[in-house]
Amino acid sequence: MSRWLNSPVAIGIGTREIVVGVRAPGLWHPRKHLPPAEPASFTIPDDGYGTESGLLDALRAALVAPPAADAADAVDAVDAADAAESAPRQAKSPTRNAHVVLDDFWGNHAILRGDFRTLSARELEEVALAHFTDTYGIDGASLLVRFCVQQGGRALFASAMSRALHDGIHEVGAAGNVRISRMKLGLPEMLNCTDVVAGGDALLIFVSEELMQAVMIERRGWAAYDAQRLFPGDAGNASRLAELAEQLFERSATRAGFRREDCTVYLFGNDTDPAPFEARFAAAIRPAQPASDSTPARRLMEHAQ
Repeated sequence: MSRWLNSPVAIGIGTREIVVGVRAPGLWHPRKHLPPAEPASFTIPDDGYGTESGLLDALRAALVAPPAADAADAVDAVDAADAAESAPRQAKSPTRNAHVVLDDFWGNHAILRGDFRTLSARELEEVALAHFTDTYGIDGASLLVRFCVQQGGRALFASAMSRALHDGIHEVGAAGNVRISRMKLGLPEMLNCTDVVAGGDALLIFVSEELMQAVMIERRGWAAYDAQRLFPGDAGNASRLAELAEQLFERSATRAGFRREDCTVYLFGNDTDPAPFEARFAAAIRPAQPASDSTPARRLMEHAQ
């Protein structure tokens, strides 16, 4: 981690890669005026794909292993983690501050409708936990929940992730003298950067390699959330994605008479051809967003910056 000296860092955690870079480099001026290091990529090996242990091994390689390789090169997580175990003990470096954004593969989301205006934070947490427990059959004690009530108090956006994974990320960070001051899933970060106008009715589609997520906006308010796991090849097939978007719309629309032919689709995430969506919906718009040729983990790191 000495490649980033004392600077705060941004960490993007995907499903196959972790990318670490300097956070807000424009605010950091090292003594010798050296340019900030390029973001470093750490591969999650195939045998660790989709597992918390694979993620934590790769993160350990990123934060604990000595910087023996060039920062711009991808590093095999297992080899680097093994190197960390055998490396001589070095002088303890200062504690760094880190923001982490994870791919939504590592969590779950929900939009709940109701009257939440008089509920306390504890009661809202219980509502969210009950939803995830009932929907996925997961023990509520094993989940960590974050939530936000939309202005007006009629909709609750909730996210859940494994408490063991959350705690494991903090433990790995502490071992590398990195304090994780902020940890979020990707979708809430992307929604914070999204402003839907033109009537306030829209279907927001977020496409990654493994997951297609939909947020239904009706009268400028959250109406519903849905997601669809993607098979290999789906993410690059715009016609297949448009077909799935139609299914997501049918499951998510809550207002009577709201037809997909009257709904505008906004496309986020992977670079996707809007033409098949335009054939099924009123319009398809791809708003300005980070360069689509970046890897998913790199884009998550940029959100963390």
